[in-house]
Amino acid sequence: MVVVTDLEYHLETRLVEKLDIMIKRCTNTKNRKDAVLIIEGSEGEGKTNSSEAIAYYVKTKTNHPINMFFRLEPLLEFAKKTEGQIIIWDEPALDSLSTDWFRSTNKDLMRLLMTCRKKRHFFIFNFVKFYKFSEYVVVDRALGMIHMYSRKGVMPGRFQYIRKKKLEKLFTDYKKKKIRSYKECKSFNGAFPIVENMLDKMSITIEGTPNCDLKMYEELKDKAIESIGQDRTKKENPYYKKFQELKKQIGQIKCPILTKEQLAERLDVSGRTLLNWRDINTESDTKEPLLT
Repeated sequence: MVVVTDLEYHLETRLVEKLDIMIKRCTNTKNRKDAVLIIEGSEGEGKTNSSEAIAYYVKTKTNHPINMFFRLEPLLEFAKKTEGQIIIWDEPALDSLSTDWFRSTNKDLMRLLMTCRKKRHFFIFNFVKFYKFSEYVVVDRALGMIHMYSRKGVMPGRFQYIRKKKLEKLFTDYKKKKIRSYKECKSFNGAFPIVENMLDKMSITIEGTPNCDLKMYEELKDKAIESIGQDRTKKENPYYKKFQELKKQIGQIKCPILTKEQLAERLDVSGRTLLNWRDINTESDTKEPLLT
């Protein structure tokens, strides 16, 4: 392990070597490229802390600002309009975990990474489940993945590093066999120090708020959680019009739709989306039920 940055915390030597290669991609003056690093693991395993430790190390090497986002939409807009930024997407699970959300999110991420490659951002994506995202993001664009876990199930902050050449096997093993072959695909193990108590010294901008400390981080995260679903009105829901059109035709359908599952199949959406429509209607000013 080596001591890094003016905050004097430790990072694994082999991890620092990997990060230095990624940094060179973003700072090379001949080729304009970006870097994508995935940090993956269950809730509470230390993804946010690890992303902050890595981001601050990258900042000391590049002098690039650190920006953290909880929601994908503002991240997309920020990445398109800027260059040479360190961008953390923290807790994608805060957004809806429905099948339809992942479909649209993967499309947005693909467009972002295809169009922003030359902007030389250093992206850190904190994923709860890597296999929920597209092969393009995980296999083609990521330069490596850090899988976070707890030692003996009670000591978070441990990690397994999976290099780029092994990401395809990791992704394929799950898609074909439903196996998460972290141990087989890992290059090395390690652990992260706790740096969240140093957040106020890292000059991190969170959701547009500069120089956040740990208390501000928690407040902004809570605000993001509370805002989930508030902007999902009937007019903004991309499937609502299709649903309304089908409602008008139900009486004319020769084979009546008897269950929510059949309705979901006709609409080509998930059952969770139907429940979301019900919630949207409940919060609106109309009393007409969408689903009962």
